[in-house]
Amino acid sequence: MPRRDADADGEASGAMQGPGPPRVPVDWDALEMALTWRSDEWECYLDLRTGEVHQSPAYGRKAEEYELSPDDVDEALAEAHLILVEPLPSSVEYGWMEEFVASVRDPRLRELLDVVLGGRGAFRRFKDALAGYPRERERWFAYRDARVREAMLEWLAENGIEPTAPPPERKP
Repeated sequence: MPRRDADADGEASGAMQGPGPPRVPVDWDALEMALTWRSDEWECYLDLRTGEVHQSPAYGRKAEEYELSPDDVDEALAEAHLILVEPLPSSVEYGWMEEFVASVRDPRLRELLDVVLGGRGAFRRFKDALAGYPRERERWFAYRDARVREAMLEWLAENGIEPTAPPPERKP
């Protein structure tokens, strides 16, 4: 597939290049949301022309104004303008929490986090448990941000997409 060039601001310029991975000005926040938010109500698609992530209703629900209709999706997929962004399995994020817990130095907090990871509602209980430990909570969010960043870059590489700019660094 020919690839589109991007201007200095990362905007799609419309100029076509030869074969190679498409260079896409990725909307990093929208891609993060698409990879980490699980919903049965809509699907997300990365637009290879603009880098935007679009939503489309799942299961034949009527599209809202801001969403792509199923016909729009079918047409854009046929023209190779869109690619489905499937959310990361919850087991991936659960694994990140387990890795983080192993890095906690406070034995009492580490034990508490081990307990909250068991059973239903582990994600909410994990965040709730960290609420009483502001430094560890900030460390968790930095850790998770780094894992999400890696996951986004891996997803792009697996789908043969070259971003025009790296994901922004998060500020603590």
